[in-house]
Amino acid sequence: MKHSLFLLLFALLIQGCSAKQDSLHVMPDQVSVLTTQLTQLGDDVDYQEARMFAYEALLYPQILAQRYGLVYPPTFHNFLINTGLKERGLCYEWSEDMIAHLKGLRYQSFDLRWGVANKGEFNEHNSVVVVAKGAPFSSGILIDPWRNSGLLYWAKLGDDPDYKWVENPERSRYYGTIGQ
Repeated sequence: MKHSLFLLLFALLIQGCSAKQDSLHVMPDQVSVLTTQLTQLGDDVDYQEARMFAYEALLYPQILAQRYGLVYPPTFHNFLINTGLKERGLCYEWSEDMIAHLKGLRYQSFDLRWGVANKGEFNEHNSVVVVAKGAPFSSGILIDPWRNSGLLYWAKLGDDPDYKWVENPERSRYYGTIGQ
C-alpha cells in the first residue's frame, strides 16, 4: 500500500513539473535577433540561410521537448533519466539531435561544432556551436536547447555567464560539419 501511494504521489509530482507545450511557436523578434547575430559571424554569411537557421534553431528544441516528454527543470529531467524513468534528454542527447537536424539542412554559410564545458566533471555540459564556414570555434554562437528545457538559449561563446566553452574536436569531426 505504501509503495502504491508513493508511486501515485511521484506520478503527480512528475505531471506537475511537465514542460509540455500545447503548440509549437517561434517568436518573430527572436528570429530577427538570432538572424542578425548569425549574419555577423562572417562577411560571407547568407542572410536567408541565417534566417532559416535561426528559425530551425528556435523551433526544433520545442519538437525535441515533446519527443523527450520533457520535465522541468532540466536537472530533474536528468535525474529521471538516470533513475530509468525517462529515456532521453541529457544535454549531450539534445546536442546530438540538434546537430543532426541542423546538419541535415546543409547550410553553406555555417559550420557546426561540438562545445563542452566542465569536461569530465559532474556538471559537464555539451552543446552545439555554430560558426561561419571555416571560422574558428571561439568565434561561434552557442546553441543550447537543454538549459531552458526546450526554449533555446543562445549567446556568443565568450558571453555565456554560466559556462566556459571549449571545442571537443573529436565530436566536432564526428557530428559536425567540419572536415567535409
